Amino acid sequence: MIAIDSTPLIHLSRIGRLDILENCSLITTESVRGEVIVEGKAGVSRLKEFFDRVEMVKLSKKDIDTASSIAKSEYVHQTDAELLLLAKRKNCTLLTNDRALVLLTRSMGIKVWWVTTLLLNLVKAGKLSKEEGKYILNDLIISEIRIETGVYIRILREIDKN
Repeated sequence: MIAIDSTPLIHLSRIGRLDILENCSLITTESVRGEVIVEGKAGVSRLKEFFDRVEMVKLSKKDIDTASSIAKSEYVHQTDAELLLLAKRKNCTLLTNDRALVLLTRSMGIKVWWVTTLLLNLVKAGKLSKEEGKYILNDLIISEIRIETGVYIRILREIDKN
């Protein structure tokens, strides 16, 4: 199971590749959905349809308060703290492209993937061809996802090894 953050959804939606998540068991919070579903934005109907396949978790007042404490002490957004708490409680991988959230998640012993980790795993598993993996990676760059040049080169090399 994967607890999914808003950044992967936004960027995959921008490039029309939410389909790469179809075989993943996804879970998220209502606050993540609220960040992604913005009426009047391009692609909102596609995202609404996508969320029909995602397990939506409504956090309790106690969980929201706990997340608020995490957000304040760790200097992350409330939505990120809620998702982190969900991933911890459900013992699942957190998928994000938020550097601060990645570092915090790792520090708490929770498995975390960058969007590029997901992409590499799909190529390694044969669910995406090398060419398709590279094409998606390039489209993500065009969609202005944040990937350092050195990381981009290492990902391309890793795709080619498979």
